[in-house]
Amino acid sequence: MKQIIDKIKAELKKDGFKAEKVITLLQELRNHFKENLKEPGLVKMIRLAYEDIEANGSYTFLYLEEDGGKENLDYLIDLLADYNNKYNKEELQEVRNLMEGIVPEEEESTEE
Repeated sequence: MKQIIDKIKAELKKDGFKAEKVITLLQELRNHFKENLKEPGLVKMIRLAYEDIEANGSYTFLYLEEDGGKENLDYLIDLLADYNNKYNKEELQEVRNLMEGIVPEEEESTEE
């Protein structure tokens, strides 16, 4: 897994964000999670990430609002690299909610 993550991070650091290369690496990472870690939520997040890149040519889930798609994807990869960390688990859940369009209850408006 570390090898795949390192390759993704290296690709993101390059000036030319090549969507096809990143998609292929994300698919490899997804397969690793699916076959070895039995973490269906993380598997889904990785799939949503590469499907987003396929559809838009960039990563458009902007969790870190002040940064662009490349930085947000890099952040997601950092979280996935240490997915067992309790703080990362919380962040990953928030990112997953964003990806799935789920608004946390405290952010929902209850105007009457």
